[in-house]
Amino acid sequence: MTYKHLSPEERGKIEAYLDEGLSHSEIAKRLDRHRSTIHREIKRNSEQRKSNSIAALRYQATSANNVAKMRKKNCGASTKATIHNTQIILKYLNKKYSPEQIAHSIKSVKVCTRTIYNWIYFGIIKFDIKKLRQKGKRFKRKAVGRKLRRPDASFYTDRTIDLRPSGIDSRSEFGHWEADTVVSKQGINACLATFVERKTRQYIAIKIPRKDAVSMMKAINQLIKMYPKGIKSITCDRGTEFVNRFKVGTIEDTFGIKVYFAHPYAPHERGSNEYHNGLLREYFPKPSNFNRVTQEDINQATNYLNNRPRKNLKWKTPQYRFNLEYAKL
Repeated sequence: MTYKHLSPEERGKIEAYLDEGLSHSEIAKRLDRHRSTIHREIKRNSEQRKSNSIAALRYQATSANNVAKMRKKNCGASTKATIHNTQIILKYLNKKYSPEQIAHSIKSVKVCTRTIYNWIYFGIIKFDIKKLRQKGKRFKRKAVGRKLRRPDASFYTDRTIDLRPSGIDSRSEFGHWEADTVVSKQGINACLATFVERKTRQYIAIKIPRKDAVSMMKAINQLIKMYPKGIKSITCDRGTEFVNRFKVGTIEDTFGIKVYFAHPYAPHERGSNEYHNGLLREYFPKPSNFNRVTQEDINQATNYLNNRPRKNLKWKTPQYRFNLEYAKL
């Protein structure tokens, strides 16, 4: 049973029942409350006046409601950001102490290092974060935005790689691609959306502004425009850039392209794409900044890869095999 506070109506009834001379037990029965609830309510709000008491001498519903509201305001944990704490911390910050030094060496400050940084970030302590020795870089403010909402399980079970036809697995059928991303060095949003056709190993890389679903779906649309008849399915991992239910559904419904998802932590299920991403790193090694790389530079690198003869293609090039298969459509 979920506990509920007494309502003003219930307190009014308690006052009336007390005037009638009913016992606490009888009042509890009539209000469908526990006897202890009624007993505590009457005792707290009708005790004899003391020097520090705010209750009336006799139980009155109006007075009881007022007292309950006052107690409610005082509920919850009190803040540690007192005037004393904030002034002491600010004093030592101005003395060039780091938040970590303050938290561990100033005994009158009873807060941790993270709390001091948070107070600075949120403006509780009026101190410029850039005046710290490391400018606040060691303790960055935690993100408070909405978490990415992952699709439910059916989104993956309806598109799992286990449902992929045998013709795709054996590479006997043309037009089935694997997709992935190649990222820049840390702190750079620009990256590459990469695609490889499983049968011919034709490799495509498209520069996108960031690793998200919107950018990835634009890259897929660009791939479709390049080869409108040559894309029957795309197999990808479960990265955030691929799991947008609406955009995946649009690709499937608009172009009739089936999207399959590999199992978590199974890059070998997209082995061709992983291998070709490694080859591309020969031209753009880690840590590369793709903000400084043009699409022309990327196309030149993929052209080199697509025109190398491959042993698994009987020493033909991916470009030759792809053109041959695409001409049959």
